[in-house]
Amino acid sequence: MLKQLIEDRIVTLHCIETPFQQHVYKMQNCVEVLGVDAKSLIIENGEIVTGYIVDKSIFFKSLQYGQTNIICTDGVNKAIVQLFVRPSGEIVVEVEPYIGNAEIVLVYYRTILADTAIAIDLKGALKHYLVAHQMMNDEDSIAEVHYQSMHPNVLKDSRAGNFILGCHVDGSEISKAEEYALANRLATLKFSNIVIQQQGVKKIIALKMLLTFMVTNHVFVSSEEISDCLSEIKIKRERYHLVPV
Repeated sequence: MLKQLIEDRIVTLHCIETPFQQHVYKMQNCVEVLGVDAKSLIIENGEIVTGYIVDKSIFFKSLQYGQTNIICTDGVNKAIVQLFVRPSGEIVVEVEPYIGNAEIVLVYYRTILADTAIAIDLKGALKHYLVAHQMMNDEDSIAEVHYQSMHPNVLKDSRAGNFILGCHVDGSEISKAEEYALANRLATLKFSNIVIQQQGVKKIIALKMLLTFMVTNHVFVSSEEISDCLSEIKIKRERYHLVPV
């Protein structure tokens, strides 16, 4: 209770100290980002934000501090935009894309530092995918990854060949100790190439493809667990199906 009061007080002070200014946020209206080409928007709370579609772009304009959800639909399928307006008026968005028949890469947590900490195993998830598709061998390792993130709030663009963590829903940075904040979130990554270590030699897998990563809240124990939890993919897909409107 005390923690909540303190947090509310901090937000209130921040609102007073930072004058609200309307901001406009532009995002791509395309399959790579939304999973659909949106034709219309349904805004749950029109007092927080207004939005409109122009060609291949979607624009949101902040009206007041708060958060709301927006449904982007092509009339059959939908993507959900979780939108947060900061006290300053700045807009932060996170997209839950329509995943349809997209190939999903499950990302599990794994224990590290003698089981005293937990981290999401992004390289392990990617390796499992590449091994399953016979692009590398189980004894090989991934040295570098190069990609552009279609959902940078979940996972940012790669840097120095590494996976980079994203943000909380309100846009604040996620630290290594807060990786659980990525649980049950989706990110589509556009890979350019992946460097693997094979018998001491580095080789490049030059591939131009989109992969959608879903971070589960399970702790990775063994490769067998991946098969046991594939039903999560079906559940997640069903969540994004929409009956005709």
